[in-house]
Amino acid sequence: MKNLIKTLALSTAITLVASTTAMAQSLVIKSQKIVTNTNAGQIENGVLVIEDGKIKSIDQNRDATGDKVIEGKTLWVTPGLFAPASTLGLSEVSAERNSNNIGAADKEATVRIRAADSFNPKSAAIAETRIGGVTHAAIAPDSSHNIFGGQGMIVTTSGDFNSTVDAAAFIFIDYAGGSDVTGESKGAAMAFLRDALADAANYVVRYDRPDDGDALDRADANALRMVLDGRWPLLISADQAVDMLNIIDLKKSYPSMDIVIVGAAEGWMVTEQLAQANVGVMVDPLENLPNSFDQLGSRLDNAKLLMDAGVRTAIMTRSITGGTAHNLRLAPQHAGNAVAAGLSWEQAFKAITLTPATMFGHSNLGQLETGQKANLVIWNGDPLEVTSAVVAVIIDGKTQSMQSRQTKLRDRYNPTNAGDKMYGYRP
Repeated sequence: MKNLIKTLALSTAITLVASTTAMAQSLVIKSQKIVTNTNAGQIENGVLVIEDGKIKSIDQNRDATGDKVIEGKTLWVTPGLFAPASTLGLSEVSAERNSNNIGAADKEATVRIRAADSFNPKSAAIAETRIGGVTHAAIAPDSSHNIFGGQGMIVTTSGDFNSTVDAAAFIFIDYAGGSDVTGESKGAAMAFLRDALADAANYVVRYDRPDDGDALDRADANALRMVLDGRWPLLISADQAVDMLNIIDLKKSYPSMDIVIVGAAEGWMVTEQLAQANVGVMVDPLENLPNSFDQLGSRLDNAKLLMDAGVRTAIMTRSITGGTAHNLRLAPQHAGNAVAAGLSWEQAFKAITLTPATMFGHSNLGQLETGQKANLVIWNGDPLEVTSAVVAVIIDGKTQSMQSRQTKLRDRYNPTNAGDKMYGYRP
């Protein structure tokens, strides 16, 4: 209870800081620990100074002063969490069609579809995600007509209309899922993918007419060219070990492609092949049950075995255990369970911050270094402990609101609240 009271008091103080951020030029954070995710490691009794939105210094100078000072004996300062595979901002209520833009329902769901054209920065899920410590997210449209979901984007969780970091950052493929073109056949899915890549690779000579491609029309083939030389990562959803081997084999024909497998439930079976091919993975470390025949080999130490083999491994929250839109804030709990299954604390924390940010070419978003824009989270304890909570979030140097639709409803209808009640609400 004492910790809860301290957290609430500190949250109130930081809310006041947020309201005056526009006037303040410098902010000093004196903490128990600063996690930098750089060669500097973790700084005990660290002091971080932000000036004009950028990190001015990270050291142990307890005498540092600024326009505002945040200080606490149990505070941790870390880079913001990075959600590596999500549909955040594409869906408000997934069962309600007019609020669900995760994927198109007909043949128009192709490579050139952009998540950026459907993303709503004012979605109620974004504020809830932000106050859980997630500052950035990769957002991908899902597939329907064929295996291609479309072009994903990178955003901040500020909730601002200008929150887009990269409007087109990668291409997403659902290899294991069904589609109108490939049905439930993985053989058909692989055949379609080979033809699509061939269309893109031979784009200059193949398209004399708009419909000359074997699998894709001209616009889709042109969009797919971005992954052939590694300019964009190609995210492929797959769980079964044999499917991952087939994807690795496909990469031999296009060695410059940067492939990241989303799911990889049986990745531990093919760690050597993944490492040799430099294929990254995104896994949910809570998945240890055979939720489908593609996941019969699921096990809790999947992430550890992958990292031990040198495979680039990010931790995500998937729909089965965490959700790709409304429960991204559970990432620290998933990472904490990975520690219980054998990962070191540093490995697990980098897997929800630096590793996914680096996969999308934004390593600066997963580190704390002097001179860069401040993107960080202040916690009231170890962020991988379920009892710890976020007390402040700073994105692009600006202290963010710690309110969401859920917190407003909680406060409004709290039985102890004597005012601001709706007309007719029972006394």
